[in-house]
Amino acid sequence: MNRLHPLTAFSYYAGALGMLLLFQHPAFLLVAFTLILFLNFVQDRFKSLRRWLFLILSSGVLLFGVNPVFNERGREILFELGSHRVTVEAVLLGGMAALSVMGMIALFVSYNEIMTPNKLLFLFSRIMPQFAVLLMLTLRFIPLMRIRLGEIAAVQASKGIAVASGTLRERAKNGMLYVQTLLVFSLEEAIQTADSMKARGYGSGTRSAYHHFRFRKLDWLSLCFLCAVFGFAVYGRLKGWGVLNVYPIMDSVSLSGPETVVLLAVISYIGFAAILELKGAFRWHTSN
Repeated sequence: MNRLHPLTAFSYYAGALGMLLLFQHPAFLLVAFTLILFLNFVQDRFKSLRRWLFLILSSGVLLFGVNPVFNERGREILFELGSHRVTVEAVLLGGMAALSVMGMIALFVSYNEIMTPNKLLFLFSRIMPQFAVLLMLTLRFIPLMRIRLGEIAAVQASKGIAVASGTLRERAKNGMLYVQTLLVFSLEEAIQTADSMKARGYGSGTRSAYHHFRFRKLDWLSLCFLCAVFGFAVYGRLKGWGVLNVYPIMDSVSLSGPETVVLLAVISYIGFAAILELKGAFRWHTSN
């Protein structure tokens, strides 16, 4: 995926996200989530995904458990807890919501590995320069603040000021001191960044890119394939395929013939990135 043009890579992730939102069927969501996990494994052996593992598992468990607890609608009763009914319909809805959200989080983890800030800036700077800069600053803000907060905590700890010890009032006071120092640090750095951008003439002429990405034959073929498969999948969704209607009467979970074809389209679309990654890894190993 790193060899693809930013437009092609961005289109792939946008389409994959759209499929996770469009198709609400256990088979579709389970297959999509499995393929996205496989993509993360092929890219970096789950190194990036491990940092988000708690969020993925907690979100999945929460969504899977909340719906059966608060929703008693459905004809198929799985079991009863006192006067509360746990229905198959409620469990299926919770499971689909969990798979959808976990798949989106895992997809964004893979997206962050491929769509670097330089690629985003190259992609949006010409058509939406202000949006591109705002997006870059937003994506950089959270990790930068975490780094700065760690530096401030280390300096303050050397002076005996910490938030992990002392009374509640002392810890709150020290925490507010941390935040105050962080805000002053951030404002000073923002002024320096603005002065640097002004000195370099940002916005005074045609926007150029540090790294020029060329649209190659592989990008054309990949984009045409992705657009064709995604268009067919959307057509199938408009026909009502790939959606499990739970209420008022739950449809059969088994897939019909057309739904199986649409599922194959979803598999080929989401699995496209993993195939490219495997092909690149195979060529690298054979060349060495």
